Amino acid sequence: TGILLAVASVGAWQWWQGKQVSDSREAANQYQIFVQAIEKNDSAKADVLGEAVIKNYAKTDFAFLAALRLAKYQSGLGKSDLALVVLEKANAVANTDSNKELVQIRIAQLYVAQGKLNDASAKLKTFKPQYFPAGYAEIQGDIALAKGNRDQAATFYLSALKQLDATAGSRQLIELKLSEAGGIYSDSQTEIR
Repeated sequence: TGILLAVASVGAWQWWQGKQVSDSREAANQYQIFVQAIEKNDSAKADVLGEAVIKNYAKTDFAFLAALRLAKYQSGLGKSDLALVVLEKANAVANTDSNKELVQIRIAQLYVAQGKLNDASAKLKTFKPQYFPAGYAEIQGDIALAKGNRDQAATFYLSALKQLDATAGSRQLIELKLSEAGGIYSDSQTEIR
């Protein structure tokens, strides 16, 4: 009976491994179809497919990616309230602390875009940035600038720039925001007016 149990255990393990690979492939395929719907600007199809990936493949990274992408797409269409709901789903399927932090930052960014500055500030107070401190500081700058506090905004943008790699894609935008706030950034010196 011990041999039969060992054979059954190995068989079950192999079946489980095969199912994991199959599920991952299917999630990747469904995610790609979802992305194509977004690229074709097929809103109805993108919504349905994105929600399906989030629901059916919640234990995969594809669910998290689909939620982030769907939220961005909905926000771009002016559906901010739906985007917030999807970001909460992203948080539910996030399987790492860095992913959870990223979702909180995206929610705060969406609140700033909606002009809900107090909500954005409150969201930032719910966590301490460990993985995306530059993004956190940038949002603090956005909030300060929106409230008319240019000096404080410049300080936050400067902090964000100091935490970014020189080749970071968001660097130019933050430098532009710093300039708008009245600050100047250069590699050799920094000035806030």
